[in-house]
Amino acid sequence: MKKVARLKPIEGKAPQAEQPLQLPRPLDRVQQRTAEVFGKYLAGMLDGADDKLFDLAETATDADRDRYFNAMRELRVKRAGLETGFRQALHNSFRGLLSGAEGARTLESQDIDIDSLTLVNEDELETGVAIDNMARRIRNGCDEQLRSFNHRLEYLFEGRQEFGERRNPLEPRQVAECFQSCVDRLELDIRSKLIVLKLFERMVLGETGYAVTEANRVLVDAGILPEMKAPPIRPARQPGQVRATAPAAGADGAAGASATENAQMFGVLQELLSAMRGFGPAAGMGDAYSGNAPAGAVGAGAAMAAPGMSGAAMPGALMTGPTNMAVMQNGVPFVNGMPLAPGTQVNPVNSSDLLDMLNRLQRVERSLQGAREPGTDTVGSAMFDDMDVRTELADLLESERGADSVHALDQADDDVINLVSMLFDFILDDQGLAMDIKALIGRLQIPLLKVAIADKTFFSNDDHPARQLLNMLARAGAQWSPDQGTDDELYQQIDAAVFRILNDYQEDVGLFAILLQEFEAFFARQSARTQRVEERVREVEEGRARAEMARLAVTEALDQRLAGRQLPDVAVRLLRQAWQQVLYLTHLREGSDSTLWARDIKVVDAVVWSVLAHRDQEALNRLKGLSPKLLNSLQAGFARISYDPMESRGLLRGLQSVHEALLGGLETERVAVTPEQPLVQAEIAAAMTQPVQDSGATAEAVEVLPQLPEDHPQVRTMRGLRPGQWVEFAAGDQAGSGQRCKLAANLRGGDKLVFINRRGIKVCEHSAMSLAIALQQGGATLIEEGALFDRALEAVIGDLRSRQQRV
Repeated sequence: MKKVARLKPIEGKAPQAEQPLQLPRPLDRVQQRTAEVFGKYLAGMLDGADDKLFDLAETATDADRDRYFNAMRELRVKRAGLETGFRQALHNSFRGLLSGAEGARTLESQDIDIDSLTLVNEDELETGVAIDNMARRIRNGCDEQLRSFNHRLEYLFEGRQEFGERRNPLEPRQVAECFQSCVDRLELDIRSKLIVLKLFERMVLGETGYAVTEANRVLVDAGILPEMKAPPIRPARQPGQVRATAPAAGADGAAGASATENAQMFGVLQELLSAMRGFGPAAGMGDAYSGNAPAGAVGAGAAMAAPGMSGAAMPGALMTGPTNMAVMQNGVPFVNGMPLAPGTQVNPVNSSDLLDMLNRLQRVERSLQGAREPGTDTVGSAMFDDMDVRTELADLLESERGADSVHALDQADDDVINLVSMLFDFILDDQGLAMDIKALIGRLQIPLLKVAIADKTFFSNDDHPARQLLNMLARAGAQWSPDQGTDDELYQQIDAAVFRILNDYQEDVGLFAILLQEFEAFFARQSARTQRVEERVREVEEGRARAEMARLAVTEALDQRLAGRQLPDVAVRLLRQAWQQVLYLTHLREGSDSTLWARDIKVVDAVVWSVLAHRDQEALNRLKGLSPKLLNSLQAGFARISYDPMESRGLLRGLQSVHEALLGGLETERVAVTPEQPLVQAEIAAAMTQPVQDSGATAEAVEVLPQLPEDHPQVRTMRGLRPGQWVEFAAGDQAGSGQRCKLAANLRGGDKLVFINRRGIKVCEHSAMSLAIALQQGGATLIEEGALFDRALEAVIGDLRSRQQRV
């Protein structure tokens, strides 16, 4: 019988197995559910990819037909690995959330194989551009779902991490990069790879909205912000289902649930406001409703007014408003937070009366259209800056209903006035809009106030046409800069939409839907025209960047072999002037990892060796056999690029004479070769910093400025800046008065950032370093293009919550 001796580790010496960090259970369920959803879509895509590639092969040339058949074979053979790898990559994306921002691998911590690096990889550039474009297109269709998911993730991680496009594993870019990492392992040429990525976009990535919807549902089921109003989502289809084209007949229950959520949202906003006023159920001041509130009840509340918040934006007791306008609290009128004295004559103002008053104020605002000077909005800007809706209403009520009584608003209507005032305060402070655009959008305060009073779900219904129109006007307005002038077509369209609302809107919100449709069509036409020009600019700049890279690579290769040596002048001229062009075209056409490039470099090495001062007989014998072969290789290279025959013959005869002199034991005249790389780098840098003629770009943006460290966070961020980002380059001290440009191309990891204006015309170039410095010194500002109303509402809610915590 065998005796088994079990070895026990010495206490304290045994290595402890490091337990892997576990995803929170709700997030683990999200990961499993989204992997299941994307996995089903991917399986369907791979089923269809075979047919698509076969169709392409039928109509292709012989060379292309072989390419498509090879791609079909590769997808069939490696399909299982592709699906498994994609699921694993998604899983790793979720696991990456546990490490936090500090856990991300930096370049310094990675093992880099220098031999595997190339100066330019055209395929990677094309793939990167494709990923950028597909992620941007898909994200536009599911932005609201992703923002809700981000909010829940931040809540789940207790605010320790901030989630956005770079940290959310369900962002279209992250999902696309997971798939790309798998496709890169396949033996596909670039054209086939781009076809597979396009299929992935249409059949998998296009369903990101449904996947994120499912992720939100899983978190809600787990109790993660179940009462938070999730943005309305288009009818989502599960894998295999037909996409819905109209609401289902039995959708009354869902509509009722949505209405309940909307009502709850407005209730939350009211509760925040009531807590700030210092009375109401949230504040626990029941005595105030019976008229027994202490005389100084408002004093503490008024002291809470924070700097920077205008009077119009301060709710209830936090502001000193008109004394002839009260707010009804459970049947008791309050003026500036204090109950009215018994016996005061009170004139109730219901919602219908209030809307009638606002209609009259809107007519006053509309009358200013004729008071504007042509091409300016000076009157409107001044009027809006000085306008306090509450004061205007009080004056209008006093003039029409007499000054002998106090006019009392319903509490809900007063809350709406406060909320809309705070929202427009945020809009006026937003740095993403020029002052003229702010003045136009500011005119919509009264119409949107009317919308919100008539429909309290306005604050939570993201599909409300008035909210969508405001967001659309702001998105378009963010692309307009004062240098384009108010005669610009975009400005005129925004102006026309605003004044059509002022002229025609009474109570039918259908007008907002009509204007939204018209403006979206106009903006889409403009964007399509701009995109065509932008693509041409990008192609030119990418070609120029490849040319610069090729020139640098050739110069570096020649410097490594020539600089510091004493060589015959004819050999230096042959390599620097003639063979340099052969290397340049080879690098552009074939790349630095091609066989032809390696062969041409060997020719350089052979020329340099052949003109050295050889002393031993073995070297001379080798030179004697090498010389005719080398001359033939040089001649073939010159013929390949159609180099000038007369000049090439002269150079070859000169090199042959050097060889004959060396073989005869004669000395040859030599020159010292200096490096050219610094000069080439300086020329390229000078070309980058040269302002574009008549662009209007400020020269200060590209002047030589103090440098930041290469690993500075701002520099790293600018290196990763994605095409499509809008930037304002300052033209003076006033914010919102500079030139707005869009990043059209980010080349060589931020070494060259190409900016265009709204018409697609190139304006200027920057490096990541110079742009980071401009941002730090106030010479440039990143423009946020997100939904303006949504950002304003989030800011208002955040401000109210922070104030509530300080009460």
